[in-house]
Amino acid sequence: MKHLKKTFCIVVLGLFAAGSAFATTEQSKNTQDAAVKAINVKCINCHLKENVSLVKQWQHSPHAAAKDGQIGCYNCHAANKGEDLAYEHEGAVIKTILSPLDCKFCHEREVKEMVNSHHATAGEIMASLDNVIGEVICSMPDTKADVVNGCWQCHGSVLKIKRDKNGKPLKNEAKAVMIDHMTWPNTGIGRINPDGSKGSCMACHSKHSFRASVARQPENCGKCHLGPDHPQKEIYEESKHGIAYYSALRSAGANGMNILKNGTWVLGKDYYTAPTCSSCHMGSYVKLDGGIAQNTHNVGDRISWTLRPKVSVKLNRAIFADGTVTDIPGDIAPQVGQKATFKTYVVEDGKFKKVKAEKQVVKVLSWEDRRNNMKGACKSCHGMQQVDNFYKQFDSLVVTYNEKFAKPTKKLYGMAKKDGLIHGSTFHTELGWLWWEIWHHEGRRARHGAAMQGPDYTHWHGMYDVAHHFYFKFLPELMKLAKEHNMTAKYEKAVNVILARPEHQWYKQGFGEATMSAIKAEQAERYGEKK
Repeated sequence: MKHLKKTFCIVVLGLFAAGSAFATTEQSKNTQDAAVKAINVKCINCHLKENVSLVKQWQHSPHAAAKDGQIGCYNCHAANKGEDLAYEHEGAVIKTILSPLDCKFCHEREVKEMVNSHHATAGEIMASLDNVIGEVICSMPDTKADVVNGCWQCHGSVLKIKRDKNGKPLKNEAKAVMIDHMTWPNTGIGRINPDGSKGSCMACHSKHSFRASVARQPENCGKCHLGPDHPQKEIYEESKHGIAYYSALRSAGANGMNILKNGTWVLGKDYYTAPTCSSCHMGSYVKLDGGIAQNTHNVGDRISWTLRPKVSVKLNRAIFADGTVTDIPGDIAPQVGQKATFKTYVVEDGKFKKVKAEKQVVKVLSWEDRRNNMKGACKSCHGMQQVDNFYKQFDSLVVTYNEKFAKPTKKLYGMAKKDGLIHGSTFHTELGWLWWEIWHHEGRRARHGAAMQGPDYTHWHGMYDVAHHFYFKFLPELMKLAKEHNMTAKYEKAVNVILARPEHQWYKQGFGEATMSAIKAEQAERYGEKK
């Protein structure tokens, strides 16, 4: 046995001595290549001493059990000599950080879907007001600590290689390429990688097990989808779906989720007790005709409204001949053959640059198509009337938020900005902060609550706060500014036009004597208060 070990080590060392001849990603893709296998073994033997838990994660992963040959360290981490991230390590040319382009060798469809999704564009936060809060308002100029440890950990950073004065990558004592510590470690789902790609598969498929069973669990989505401005995790937990999931068994069988199953995970076949985020937005399900609906890595395929902006709109996806896509808002979808504007961001000198191009639409996924995609998953558990009625309830809440609060507030805020009542960015005035919280926090909570059947978030954390801030904070602050700028009459007229609408009449007219008497009587009976 000792002789075999000695012989094996000599063979492996000989392979590494051959240097970069084996350090090509084309060769590393071949799981049957003897040289690649030998390099993998050397990696594992060394890292068992250095990072034992890391290796054990891999040993019990689908990669290690792949039927067409183990997918080991070198299969994924191999690099071409001369690449910015490439460095020689123990005789092999490798890179530490992987991107979707590496995963694409085996997972081409999944990567194509992901890079065309909103997940892949999450890094564009760096060109938004959200980033200003984290990078400037809440951070020091020299560290940007809040955005580094906060926003970018979910949205993604722009990975920066440290370079010398000649532009060559700097290397540490282990000869590894050095990455700016303010941009990495980072597994944000919209990360901008040195190879130009967007995204990080590891955001959902945690290393080094990379299991689909991890990605399909709600706790995984909850790393980013929680908190005051997008509390999907909390909403899910209070919903009937979440209650069913958390009261179910993790195993297969009766009342079980079969959540740890390897490979495909089909609603109506492999499990039936409850849906997770993945089930509704991405997962496979049994269709009414008995066929299996394909899963997707584009999380927008089943979303008909966007609930993120100031005013919600319905989304139609335009697909171009080169495979790129764009979302076009509106109740009426674009037509095949027409021109549409494709917009993206590229990074130049560490800064985002907006790039636009006119392209011809070759395929359309309308908002109705996207809704029907979601309804397909719903119908695995629910009847058609229940599904249709749910969407009518949901739509009514979004329209109420839009028409009663968002559009009027947006109009008044725009007037104030145009007339010089406020200055600078959204965050330079109290009025700006109020408008920001109405749509970015409370308005989102209400809309997401309705979308995911979270009544408390729809009302008490949502529309209740929207109404309170609109009537008793935003409008008074607006009128105070109008008075300071001698524009009281103009703004009284504008506000009164809004408040004269039927949905706002309670504010000036009250509820009426009969209604108030009934309320007082009920309170007296329920809480023991005097009439």
